[in-house]
Amino acid sequence: MKNLCQGPGLRRVREAAGTGVAVAVAAVAAVGGLSAWTTAGYAGSPAKIEVREARVLLPVIPGRNTNAYFHIVNTGGAPDRLRSVTSPVAERGVELTAHRMNATNGAYRERTETVEVPAYGEVEMSPYGAAVTLPADEAWRPGDRITFTLDFVRTGRVTVDAVVRPVTLGSAP
Repeated sequence: MKNLCQGPGLRRVREAAGTGVAVAVAAVAAVGGLSAWTTAGYAGSPAKIEVREARVLLPVIPGRNTNAYFHIVNTGGAPDRLRSVTSPVAERGVELTAHRMNATNGAYRERTETVEVPAYGEVEMSPYGAAVTLPADEAWRPGDRITFTLDFVRTGRVTVDAVVRPVTLGSAP
């Protein structure tokens, strides 16, 4: 019987081993990639964003900045992030903001880059949390509708009309 450690037999064993190692490395890489994909929240159903309520507060002093609030619901299995908001009535000055407190208990709004919307979760914007700050138009009246486009990382753009409401105790959630 011929010895496999010599000649063409050895070459076939080496080629088979090399192929086996390549397949094993590819399998491990695929499992690792899928695990990372799942851990990052991309597995399952995609994000599915709905805006269920939208309102803009009429400022007490006409022409001043005001806030718009949106009730954003994600019925999908992946998180999403609101990254910007635009409106044709305010071509500049529209920004995502968050409520903050300083050391002397003074409240202020601070610009924020994104607003997280968890998978199967919701964000209720309010005076005490996330909001959209924009310059108000002196011509706005209660009941007017203002169009906004909310741009999400995964969902893309969602256009919604917000109702102008006076500042009252009922303005906050």
